[in-house]
Amino acid sequence: MQDVKSKLALELWNKLSKAHDFIRKAHIKQMAAHNLTAPQFHVLEVLMNSGPMPLKRISEELLVTGANITCVVDNLEKEELVKRVPSKEDRRIINAELTDKGKGKMDSLFPQYVDNMKNIARVLSEDEQNNLSDLLQKLNG
Repeated sequence: MQDVKSKLALELWNKLSKAHDFIRKAHIKQMAAHNLTAPQFHVLEVLMNSGPMPLKRISEELLVTGANITCVVDNLEKEELVKRVPSKEDRRIINAELTDKGKGKMDSLFPQYVDNMKNIARVLSEDEQNNLSDLLQKLNG
């Protein structure tokens, strides 16, 4: 028999998983309409927000392997959305940066992405969104 705390923790995990899956599926659907995968969008978003950066740092930022980022950047490069540029300070480091085409894509796509996320979150009041954000941050340590 499960104690109350165990049952509550499992219920919390179940609800978090379902909420994550719901949001992830909406995000994947939106990105597919723009011929992007979710990881490709996240790389573009990181580069849009932070500017050129080493592939290793992108993988750390997105919590994925270096091999995964290499593949994602390869595909973004084929679409001419990202380019690899050797670091001027250290020739061993390769930075990724948005191309003009990549900047244009994000200029048109990002506001739609924000609207989609706002639409999903609209079921919560602003206070509830702030509280949930605080609670999730607390869970993240």
